[in-house]
Amino acid sequence: MTRYLAQGAHGQLELLGKAEKIEDVIKNPDTPTRTAMLLAAIPEIRKYGRSYGLSIKRNYKHYVWLGRPAAVWFVGAADPLAFKPLRWCFPIVGCFAGLGWFDEDEAVQQKLALERKGYDAIVRPAGAYSTGGWFPDPVLSSMLSGGDDAYPSLANVVLHESVHATVLVPDQPFFNESFASYVADVLTDHWVEIHFGRGSKEELAWTLGQALHLPRAARQLETYTQLKKLYASSLPRDKKLLEKARIIDELVADLRIRRRPNNASLTETRVYNGGLAPLIEAHRACGDLRKLVLAGRTIKREDFQKKLQDDLTSIGKVLAERCKTITE
Repeated sequence: MTRYLAQGAHGQLELLGKAEKIEDVIKNPDTPTRTAMLLAAIPEIRKYGRSYGLSIKRNYKHYVWLGRPAAVWFVGAADPLAFKPLRWCFPIVGCFAGLGWFDEDEAVQQKLALERKGYDAIVRPAGAYSTGGWFPDPVLSSMLSGGDDAYPSLANVVLHESVHATVLVPDQPFFNESFASYVADVLTDHWVEIHFGRGSKEELAWTLGQALHLPRAARQLETYTQLKKLYASSLPRDKKLLEKARIIDELVADLRIRRRPNNASLTETRVYNGGLAPLIEAHRACGDLRKLVLAGRTIKREDFQKKLQDDLTSIGKVLAERCKTITE
């Protein structure tokens, strides 16, 4: 744990030390045209997020060229026969179901160490992350991409991480990520349509990406449900492992997945996508996304029935009720 905290502090300070004001980067003649064009959209994205109640504050006023493909490498782990993610806990900020490493090799070594202990483990690159308001979050070079979806993707990342800076409940990753994903996706839909127009290449690229992602996520959640029932059954351990392998084989064949899923990766899919239905209902009840965001800002630890609560039905109802008290 000491090593993790040390690398985290060093990585964050190094990142902040490289930060340049976005306006200076745009004016710099050595800045690639594509980079300057994408960065020029950031003030508008920030303003748009603020109009919906997001806490932008100090964030996304600076740019950092990383010189690597990812901001951090995320490592997560879970019990091989239960959707019970391994948790790492820290004073004040609470517990997390995964850790971000600034060095890829260190992240891979952590994954291998967890596998040696018998866990299902994953390591994946993350183009961005939020410090939850502890530090000013810059735009990172890993957040910029090519293609027609470059602007929508950048807007989505900025808005997603801004939701985290606005609504972040300790020990509740299922809520935090589902809420951020839902709000950011809806806002991105609106922003792309307003900024580029319906039928534009940017809008079509964003819509196509969503259309491809959602069915794949739904299929993985179906596997999650199948395995959850299996793990709760009375079958002996060896038969559970065989049945688990068969179910995952079917998923791999259906989606043509290169990296074989496991409990850690399926838990992550559940974290980001499994709580959307209650949030959609809450949004309908609120009638306005800004009201949903403002209601989300009132959510506290005591609103949850337990830590790592994966069923957000009750929270969706709380959000709907609190929207009734928002008068703006």
